[in-house]
Amino acid sequence: MWKIAASGFGLICGIAIIAFMNQLNFMLNPVEYSNHTVNDVQEKNLINSTVFLAGKIISVIAGSFFCGAVIKLIYFSIELKFIVTVSLVMLLVAFIDLLAAQYPAWFWAISMGVYVPSSISGYYFIIQIRK
Repeated sequence: MWKIAASGFGLICGIAIIAFMNQLNFMLNPVEYSNHTVNDVQEKNLINSTVFLAGKIISVIAGSFFCGAVIKLIYFSIELKFIVTVSLVMLLVAFIDLLAAQYPAWFWAISMGVYVPSSISGYYFIIQIRK
C-alpha cells in the first residue's frame, strides 16, 4: 500500500513541476497578438518557436526526474517497475497534451522518449546519494 502511495505522490509532484515550469515557459515566451484569433496565434507560436518547445522538453525532463527521485526518497525499497509504471502514466498524460496542438515531429519524438529515462535517472540519483 505504501508503494502505491509513494508512487502517487511522486506522480503528483512530477506533474506539478511540469505544470509550473510550463507556466514559466509561457511567461518567458509571450504570444504576440495580431488581427488573427488567439488560437491561431498560439498555435503558430508553438509550431515556430524552438525556444518554447525546448522549454517544454526541459520541463518534462525535470518533472520526470523529480518524480523518480521523490518516489525513491519516500519509499527506499521500491522496485524499478513502479518508477517505470508512473513514468508511463506521465507519458499518457503528455500524449493528451501532444494531441491538443500541432507540434512538429521532432518534438513528438523527443518528448515521448524522455519520460522513462528521466524517471529512472532520478531513481538512481537518489540511490547514489544514499550510498
